[in-house]
Amino acid sequence: MSTSQTDNPLISVYMPSKNRGPLLARAIDSVLAQDYPHFELVIVDDGSTDDTPALLQSYQDQHPNIRCYRNEQSLGAAAARNLAIEHCRGQLVTGLDDDDRFCVNRLSSLLAVYDDRYAFVCSSIVWDFGDRQKVADSKAMVFTLQQQLSYNHATSQILVKRERLLAIGGFDTALKARIDYDGWTRLMTRYGEAKRISEPSYILSRDKGVERITTGARHFEGNQQFLDKHRHLMDPNNLANQLFWQMYLQKQPFGIKALWQQLRAGYVLIKIKYFIRINFFPNWRR
Repeated sequence: MSTSQTDNPLISVYMPSKNRGPLLARAIDSVLAQDYPHFELVIVDDGSTDDTPALLQSYQDQHPNIRCYRNEQSLGAAAARNLAIEHCRGQLVTGLDDDDRFCVNRLSSLLAVYDDRYAFVCSSIVWDFGDRQKVADSKAMVFTLQQQLSYNHATSQILVKRERLLAIGGFDTALKARIDYDGWTRLMTRYGEAKRISEPSYILSRDKGVERITTGARHFEGNQQFLDKHRHLMDPNNLANQLFWQMYLQKQPFGIKALWQQLRAGYVLIKIKYFIRINFFPNWRR
């Protein structure tokens, strides 16, 4: 399928949510504001104990293209996403976390470049730190599985055929973190290279006041789970880069010897910047 073959396909947006309050309303409103009209929003409340059920009922009553489901007990983000995808009716699906938001052209810009030759399509991303914003992964590219095994070039969310997500078994509920990265990697293992466009259309909250799905020890544990799961596909450069990202996330020491050993694996500029920051400007914000 390409956009020239199927005009105005239904796109399903799946969203897990738990105890987000006003942030959830902001996320929902960003979907309702899309300049592409043929969409539905499927939300799974993962055992919220705040006013989320009432908020979702209100949206569902007002908007026929919003459908909401609930886990009475929290099963985790991956399970909530899987349940939402099961209830999606669109041929194409994309995700939104409840503390993030779409730019108004999120759906239209991804649909314009969608093509079945790629496992999925995605875009660059806006990191929102609260007091400032930064565009990340802004280079347009077609990337391979081997590149993906070194770094999550797919960023946070993708546009993909629903049947493909179902074919790989959805998101892995055993992972503590790296749920998206793992899902996109498994899609590429099965369906080949993917495409990223340079235009950012997804705003990811990195505000310190917002609790993410996985933080701290769970994040590091998830990294190790991802590595264990996909190690058999990785070459020495992939393994070196995975080691670097773990050091980077944990702000570990990074001396000249480690820098020299890492440069041959690529991502040279990022590694040099990290070397300078960690050794000379430890309080330098990204």
